[in-house]
Amino acid sequence: MFVRSHALADEVLTTHEVFSSDEIRHSAGEVPHRDNPVLHSMSAMDPPRHHELRRMVSRAFTPRTVETLTAAIEACTDRLLDRLTPSSDFIAEFAYPLPIETLAALLGVSSASKAAFIRWTDAITSFFGQPDARPAFTGAVAELRAYLAEVPASEGIVAALRESGLTADEIVNLASLLLINGHETTKTLLVNAVLCLAEHPSQLAALRAEPELVPSAIEEVLRLRPPAGGTDRFSTRAGALGGRPFGAGQRIIVSIAAANRDPAVFPDPDTFDVRRSPNPHLSFGHGIHFCLGAHLARRQAAVALRAMLARLPGPWSVGGLVTRDSPVGTDVLALRLVWSAERESPRPT
Repeated sequence: MFVRSHALADEVLTTHEVFSSDEIRHSAGEVPHRDNPVLHSMSAMDPPRHHELRRMVSRAFTPRTVETLTAAIEACTDRLLDRLTPSSDFIAEFAYPLPIETLAALLGVSSASKAAFIRWTDAITSFFGQPDARPAFTGAVAELRAYLAEVPASEGIVAALRESGLTADEIVNLASLLLINGHETTKTLLVNAVLCLAEHPSQLAALRAEPELVPSAIEEVLRLRPPAGGTDRFSTRAGALGGRPFGAGQRIIVSIAAANRDPAVFPDPDTFDVRRSPNPHLSFGHGIHFCLGAHLARRQAAVALRAMLARLPGPWSVGGLVTRDSPVGTDVLALRLVWSAERESPRPT
């Protein structure tokens, strides 16, 4: 069953008693990717265990934690922009490494282990039950588990997670969730910001004139081009939704992309407006599974976008676009961000 309206999407996301995230427990169909740690993390759990884990984990994702990472995010952003050219692959050279660096800092990954961390991230984020991807996935999870067991207590959030009482497996499951959701969300948000601003030069000009609109612009990017076009839940019992019946164990697919353009909630829903307010998009979810890393993703995007506005002058355009259709939207695999022929403006001091 597909859900497209904002009201019904919100109902599914907030009624966890009926629409569960626990695919392994409630799906009436086979789950070929049941080995994926994400399906054993709190994003795929129901209360009471979900609430217990979230209370423990949230201690490591406080606003103070994000503040301590901001300087590193700014330094990484500037370093990546120093190397970026109009012929660069924006994803490979900027949108991909920025969240990887942030997550590495968050987890306390040493400089010497960055290459291995990137390899683990690739293997874990690309596994969805495909037989040919399983060996790399299994090896990455094992190596990540061994690495996290050795992270010094003074580094990253791993120490806080240990002190919270999480088991080694729960820490690995959470780390895998961070790699998949934290990395993919921020990467895609940065790519989509470029696409939106390149397509709407008047809105890019408005941001240059009023940089204080950057947070609002990020919310509008999230609404118009959500990082994940959809999500799913599994019914715990038979019932009806919007007058349509569903059976126990049925997959309910929520179209975030459609809900975010519901004209009953968003006037002129297909218009990109960096001043849009209010903006109750569902791109970070709603209810008990609201994205734990939303604040961090927003901070990375705000830091990156402010630096790009300051350093990459003129109107932007996009070239070398490579895309792939997915069940819930279109994935962008590569693109070039082209700005003014004049080299970037001097870095602000």
